[in-house]
Amino acid sequence: MFNARSFFHGKRITVMGLGLLGRGLNDTLFLIQCGAHVTVTDLKTADQLAPSVDRLKGLPVTLHLGTHVEEDFIDTDMVLRNADVPRSSRFLKIAEEHNIPVEMDESLFCKHFKGKVVGITGTRGKTTTTTLIHKILSQAGRKAHLAGNILGQATLPLLEHATPDDMVVLELSSWQLQGFHDAALSPSASVFTNVYPDHLNRYAGMHDYIQDKKAVYAYQKNDDFCAFNGDQDETVALAKEAPAGVKFFRVEDVPREWAVRLPGTHNRQNIAAAAVLCRNLGIEEGVIRRTVEEFGGVEHRLQWVAEKNGVSFVNDSTSTTPVAGCAALRSMEGRRIFLIAGGSDKKLDLSAFAAEAASRAHRIALLEGNGTEKLSRGIEDSGGAAKLLGPFQNLKSAVYGLMSEARAGDVILLSPGCASFGMFQNEYHRGETFLRIVKEIIES
Repeated sequence: MFNARSFFHGKRITVMGLGLLGRGLNDTLFLIQCGAHVTVTDLKTADQLAPSVDRLKGLPVTLHLGTHVEEDFIDTDMVLRNADVPRSSRFLKIAEEHNIPVEMDESLFCKHFKGKVVGITGTRGKTTTTTLIHKILSQAGRKAHLAGNILGQATLPLLEHATPDDMVVLELSSWQLQGFHDAALSPSASVFTNVYPDHLNRYAGMHDYIQDKKAVYAYQKNDDFCAFNGDQDETVALAKEAPAGVKFFRVEDVPREWAVRLPGTHNRQNIAAAAVLCRNLGIEEGVIRRTVEEFGGVEHRLQWVAEKNGVSFVNDSTSTTPVAGCAALRSMEGRRIFLIAGGSDKKLDLSAFAAEAASRAHRIALLEGNGTEKLSRGIEDSGGAAKLLGPFQNLKSAVYGLMSEARAGDVILLSPGCASFGMFQNEYHRGETFLRIVKEIIES
């Protein structure tokens, strides 16, 4: 088994990106425990990063916050780059010019872990599919670890806990997969859920975005395999490039007699993806079905929160793309929908979401953000002008504005279809804010 403490002990390591989601923090804590000399640098200030900074108080770590210092990328043995740091950063170029290795959490782990790694990527459905796969494997008696792009998790610390007999299940974003391209490696079993426009505020175009995603299968060998979405032309085309085993999943693969708790066709697609991967890992059908039927979903993803006077509240805060917003609206068939939407622009085409909202929502409360005006115009162009409220400067006003009109049987759905930056720290902060507001309403 790889000796992480021996490997990292005494090394000078610059952690680039502390963040608030737990990955940068947990990597830092792990490296300190291993005896590394750690410097943490982040463009956010100490005040902005207060929850993470507080966890590092009293520990042997150097903090350079609110700025980056060139020396941190020269006088070091390794840079550990957070996935949120753009590859184009001039400080990464400085490190490369000085032959300093630049690593990323998940790919560095995979370089040294000798057990089986399962990787899941795609534009939508990653977290639900990843979490369900982990639950199925655990129910089947496999010792499985959940990490990657999961809130609060870092992968590198698993080097101390995961044995070669264990399985590690990783949700992998396009940015995290950049590290796999650099290392020329792929998970031995993987899923490509789907591909839609996303993150075009950071990518030059879809080609670059998809290219990063391809690392989930591009370096597979021998008995490795990737499960692709057989219902989408784009992923079927990608499957033709796969160098190893190819499997397909489709919505129709989920038997109708299964008592699925998750709403929406998109969630049946997620279930199909998890099922086909687990079948190909030798998991019995009965275990798969039982786990699927017990699975209630993941927080902030079409999460049923509570009910007050017959009005339901649903938290879909991780709906940061128009595709996700459309899926949420379609999953509420038969209910009067009071939608909360809008936010920060990711340079995506919002017209389809605007049309769905105008057609399916009874009322639409818009949150302020640089993408909201574009969404509002689209809703108006689709004949939904009379349904609009706002834009609201805070989420509480939007929720209470809808609550005053909602009646028994209606649903108040937070599914913004836009990013959260500006009003919130991230989509999880947006979701937590919604949960607190609903709790206040329920207890009033």
